[in-house]
Amino acid sequence: MGFLHSSIRAQVLSFLVVANAASTWGASSLISCLQSAGINTVSPNTSGFIQDALAFNRRFEYTPAAIVFPQSAQDVAAAVKCAAASNGTVPVAARSGGHSYGAFGLGGQDGALVVDLSQMKNIVVNSDETATFQTGNRLGDVALALFNNGGRALAHGTCPYVGSGGHAGCGGFGLASRMWGLVLDQVESAEVVLADGSIVQASTSTNSDLFWAIRGASPSFGIVTEYKVKTHAAPASNIIFSYSYSVNPATATKIFTAFQTFSQSSAPPELGLQASIGQSGQKNVISITLTGVYYGSTSAFNKVIAPLLSAVGVSPQSKSVKTYAWVPSLVELGGINTLNTSLSGDSHDTFFAKSLMVHEDALLTTTAIRGFFDYIGNQGASTDTSWFVLADLFGGKGSKVRAVSNDDTAYSQRKGLYNFQMYASSSNSQPPFPADGLDFVNNMLASITSKMPSNWTFGAYACYTDPTLTPAQWKSQYYGDNYSRLVSIHSKYNPSSLFRYPQSIGS
Repeated sequence: MGFLHSSIRAQVLSFLVVANAASTWGASSLISCLQSAGINTVSPNTSGFIQDALAFNRRFEYTPAAIVFPQSAQDVAAAVKCAAASNGTVPVAARSGGHSYGAFGLGGQDGALVVDLSQMKNIVVNSDETATFQTGNRLGDVALALFNNGGRALAHGTCPYVGSGGHAGCGGFGLASRMWGLVLDQVESAEVVLADGSIVQASTSTNSDLFWAIRGASPSFGIVTEYKVKTHAAPASNIIFSYSYSVNPATATKIFTAFQTFSQSSAPPELGLQASIGQSGQKNVISITLTGVYYGSTSAFNKVIAPLLSAVGVSPQSKSVKTYAWVPSLVELGGINTLNTSLSGDSHDTFFAKSLMVHEDALLTTTAIRGFFDYIGNQGASTDTSWFVLADLFGGKGSKVRAVSNDDTAYSQRKGLYNFQMYASSSNSQPPFPADGLDFVNNMLASITSKMPSNWTFGAYACYTDPTLTPAQWKSQYYGDNYSRLVSIHSKYNPSSLFRYPQSIGS
């Protein structure tokens, strides 16, 4: 209780500081405007505010000026107009599922107006095999609705509780993405609320510049309230596999090198593949699992996976190969008992994560791979954090992610072969975050980059937000050559930076 009371006091004091800074248009004016518009609004003096303002990543605590729960795009537009009346003192942030690693759904700062989209959950599967869904839906809800209305499917991430709006806005990778593309590649049009409160459509034929920008950087341009997406026939056979090894750093290096080579030259698009690296509990013992999904028959899978297992050259300590129908496969990958997110509440964590996108024309050297495994074999055994690393295959031959040009959408990592997610959390998922956590993850990434040539370049995956990146780093690693065009479009649709957060376009 002491910690909770301290947290409440800290958040209220933080709110007062922000409110006092807005001398001509304070929080009371904002809240009065929102309530006059008939929008469900909570503020720091409202019962339940602390819970509503809780970040998914408990490493962050921010105090919004207010949180609204609109039920329509018109409600969203009214809320945006109220914030716009503050003449720039109240930034606006959309929250779809709230899983931003940097708490950017809370604005990534104190004093934001948070537009929580959780009450906007309509989904319609259309006769032309497209689907329209509002962005208050979580991924699990979208997956269930698509399958229950014609056996349709979409490529997306595995966590059922991730919000569909934020996921699609920054990329939207899933194990089926090599076969069907990122979520943003499957988007045909979007409904967007702009900074002036107007509600517009964006597609390749209408507001095409906005459509380009929101496919990779949507939070900087408006609030996407609805997507229309292309769907796919759900595969009948979905083979979830895993081959697990407990080995020394030298053998782990050989296994990962085989993964990298196979990913570049041999993996077909119907194969979703990742290398999962975790704690073994012993120094210089690496736990590494080659895992994923094959969308096809068992006989075809056996032929596809054989070259990878042969290149690994050692027998796994354990393996599992099981065939699932579509929805059961998503449940298994999600690690929970259902995709229906209304049946149980979301969880929280206290963590720090970084990403590193390895480009297909700049693969890791054996020296860099060995440096990485030497590092986690030593420091990984002594850290106070609970950690894991995932290397997800994005590109390779025939990948639909790779089939799109870098400048076709704001998402710019089309040459990425695979992406590391390096993730460390407190042992019980609760605050405080361990003192060595930031250095542990930063040095994990450095164990790779320091062993590569000085002119080596890499990217990062914007959906795994890293608030510690400098402006030069995130602009380059997230957006590359697309950043200058994003700034130009931003000046047209969000000229006053009403939609802003620490890594927003133009900041």
